[in-house]
Amino acid sequence: MTTINVRYSAFSSGRDGLQATWGRIEGHLGELERVVGGTADMSAEALVAYRALKAKWSAAADERQHALKALTDLVGKAGEHYRAVDAALASQFT
Repeated sequence: MTTINVRYSAFSSGRDGLQATWGRIEGHLGELERVVGGTADMSAEALVAYRALKAKWSAAADERQHALKALTDLVGKAGEHYRAVDAALASQFT
């Protein structure tokens, strides 16, 4: 007989780790925006180049954050699903 061992805590810690990573990235991006975006002594050329790169960076950051959130949600749902299946199977033997 095949046995499947599931560590439910791994789902929870994985989900929590992804959420923490998401928060840290947002914090770092916000800090970078405050530091670089608040630089008033940039030349017009440098400011235009910064804004163009910032638009690309923001789009990539948004896409990554959406992917991290989706992954976080899926890990959480997988843990819930495993628990439900485990409970349903266990109820058949009581």
